[in-house]
Amino acid sequence: MSDPSIPSPELATRDRYAAAALAPEAALCCPVDYDPQYLKAIPSEVIEKDYGCGDPSKHLLPGETVLDLGSGTGKICFIASQVVGPTGKVIGVDMTDDMLEVARRNAPIVADKIGHANVEFRKCRIQDLELDLELLDNELKKQPIADANAYIEADALAADLRVKHPLIETDSIDVVVSNCVLNLVETHLKRQLFEEIFRVLKKGGRAVISDIVSDEEIPVHLQNDPYLWSGCISGAYTEDGFLQAFIDAGFHDIQILKRDTDPWQTVEGIEFRSVTIQAWKGEQGVDYEVSPGASSCCEGGNESSCC
Repeated sequence: MSDPSIPSPELATRDRYAAAALAPEAALCCPVDYDPQYLKAIPSEVIEKDYGCGDPSKHLLPGETVLDLGSGTGKICFIASQVVGPTGKVIGVDMTDDMLEVARRNAPIVADKIGHANVEFRKCRIQDLELDLELLDNELKKQPIADANAYIEADALAADLRVKHPLIETDSIDVVVSNCVLNLVETHLKRQLFEEIFRVLKKGGRAVISDIVSDEEIPVHLQNDPYLWSGCISGAYTEDGFLQAFIDAGFHDIQILKRDTDPWQTVEGIEFRSVTIQAWKGEQGVDYEVSPGASSCCEGGNESSCC
């Protein structure tokens, strides 16, 4: 039985990132070097309050529709906006109001500097991309949850909104990106998360995900530590488990685009490092084109793994 005095991983994550949206937390994730030409247009507030472990925006192309899972203050979205250009589109999703406030407030500033506005930010849980949490919130203000019957009705309302007003529609996205966020989703919801990534991608679309992985299974006592969970440690997949999650969801041509040789952190002898994975969605038997600069089977150095 769980200890009611210990917050769930989701609540611990929400509260920690809400605080990090107000005041930067330097050690929340590992440092990453981004292309400085794209950072020039992004306000310092966004950069200082952004937390990631990789740069999936390096693998985007002009004109693409991009979905960023756990977009935070919007840095990857604002970089992606410049990469995909005015013919492309970028959607950032996050569950933390304080992060969304920073991102939305700075979006017009970035748009003015780069000369086009193609970014929007929406509120949802990344494992439930159909449910628009702001739309649900508006409906619940009309019908507050006061008892068990109202709770059941709210659950039915959420199901109805998913069908009639899906936040992210099926087969609508060219590229799903994420930067050190998937590990924050609770273990029992991770399969649903990967299924959602697969659902929203167009056939022939791809996921480019940077995240933290471990070199061995994480023991239960570390998984039960909300501080380590919200710090991108306790919810990490093993590297093999991360690749298998893409396979189980139906992805093909799964590649490790980047793998850090040195661990970001070592906790109780377990090494945690950043990897960036690319995985494609398509019908069985269909061949896929690989983005320029990436081989169909990764080669050399730390970029040698391919499924």
